[in-house]
Amino acid sequence: MRKLIMLFLLVWSVAGFAQTPYEILDKAAGYHDPKGNWQNLNTILLFTETRPSGDDQKTTVVIDNTKTYMKIDRNSENVYEVSGEAGKVLVGDHDEARAVRMRNYYLYLWGLPMKLYDEGTPFDRDVEEEILNGVKCHVLRVVYQEDTWYFHFDQMSGQMLQYKFYKDEDAGKGELIVLEDEILIDGIKIPQKRSWYTLPEMKYLGTDILTGSK
Repeated sequence: MRKLIMLFLLVWSVAGFAQTPYEILDKAAGYHDPKGNWQNLNTILLFTETRPSGDDQKTTVVIDNTKTYMKIDRNSENVYEVSGEAGKVLVGDHDEARAVRMRNYYLYLWGLPMKLYDEGTPFDRDVEEEILNGVKCHVLRVVYQEDTWYFHFDQMSGQMLQYKFYKDEDAGKGELIVLEDEILIDGIKIPQKRSWYTLPEMKYLGTDILTGSK
């Protein structure tokens, strides 16, 4: 009987300390956006996007989350505007669908981890643990229809350290995005440098840098 009680207490203790994906996300958001400013962010973001080929570009993104509005200017060669889900091509020969895809790209990646609060985000209910460069991390797994993402957060602070996604997880085909430095934009700690690598080859694809805002 005593052994059964001890076993019950052990199971209860482990379950009591197990954390859910939303508890991990709340801690990450508390680190990156402690005042909850993302939902009302209205600013202009300035990017330098470098590539190994030397085909670098400057991108300006006007973002107003209060109106679900974004304008993207890439080297003045391609300019898009998206309001709600309606996209426009102001400069360039792409179509409206391209405008919406570009909006989603900047909004999702630069809005992480807050964008994981979006309704319907398909979290795996189990929180994994991993050591990344000597740092103990919680790992959230999100299984979208077309790809599977893994987000690494410092267990102590909640800081987002990297993420990766797989288009074909069984074959290990995907991309890894390593985060460096931070920049404070309207009270939000945004990872400043994002370096992209292919998986599993670890071929360097380029680095996107948020240089500031205005």
